[in-house]
Amino acid sequence: MNLSLAGFGVTENRGKDTYDLIMSLLSLSEIQRRILISLAHIYPRAASGTQLITLIGYSGKAKSLYRGPLERLEQEELILVDRLTPRLHSIRVNHLQPLIAYLLELIELHGKETMELYIKALEDGTAVEREE
Repeated sequence: MNLSLAGFGVTENRGKDTYDLIMSLLSLSEIQRRILISLAHIYPRAASGTQLITLIGYSGKAKSLYRGPLERLEQEELILVDRLTPRLHSIRVNHLQPLIAYLLELIELHGKETMELYIKALEDGTAVEREE
């Protein structure tokens, strides 16, 4: 599935937009979905690689995130990675990408409590507890 979704946007047919969003998220790996959902819930804030690893409860190293899941999300223009120094990166969702803009709109309308959980976890340096 093409994650760029050219022409995807806010339309009167919210059902189609929601379906497209769900199908696009399902095309991502579990770790990529966790990254994207976490970053969307802390938007407009950004996270460093270390903060992101902690937030999503990832057991690997930041390097492996950059070489895999983050690389694809950045290539698909779903996230923006600002390289502040060779070892410090600021990672955030690309709010200008229509798919992400719709996700952010849904979070703003329906996910304020979850957003508060993610922001608190980011500030506390803890993982967001996920229910399986």
